Amino acid sequence: MIWDDKAIARLAELVATGVSYTTIGMKMHISKNAAIGKARRLNLQKSPASSTPIKYKKSVYTPKPPKPAKRKPIQTKIVLPTSPQAVPVADMQLVTMMQLKDEHCRYPIDNKEEMLFCGRLQDGIPPYCADHSKICYMPPREPILKTRRDQSRGPCKP
Repeated sequence: MIWDDKAIARLAELVATGVSYTTIGMKMHISKNAAIGKARRLNLQKSPASSTPIKYKKSVYTPKPPKPAKRKPIQTKIVLPTSPQAVPVADMQLVTMMQLKDEHCRYPIDNKEEMLFCGRLQDGIPPYCADHSKICYMPPREPILKTRRDQSRGPCKP
């Protein structure tokens, strides 16, 4: 906004009456912060709007009781993980990091001395062999509950 003499006079008048800066901003079509900034730069002192102090009612806080839950609890099917069957060490071709090639299984083998990998050919989900793929990847779950929308649709038509 360009502050001409007319705008400055109006701002000074509104500030002197004690109107809030939000109201001044709305009346002059400027932001509250623009009105505050210009009033401070002009050293305009805002007088209180009313000389009578505001009386506040003493309020007592009473918490509302919690609302009862409207939703039904979701029934879930608990699937306990099965312990994976370990691949016999005799079938593995233990290889080090330096011996590891693109076609080798990258299943890490716990060894205190150095990092070892299975080393069998990748015939499962890469980067593992079939036995280690079964250990590392879980099959996708089946949907537990069907919604009303799914039940009302019926079977898909080709």
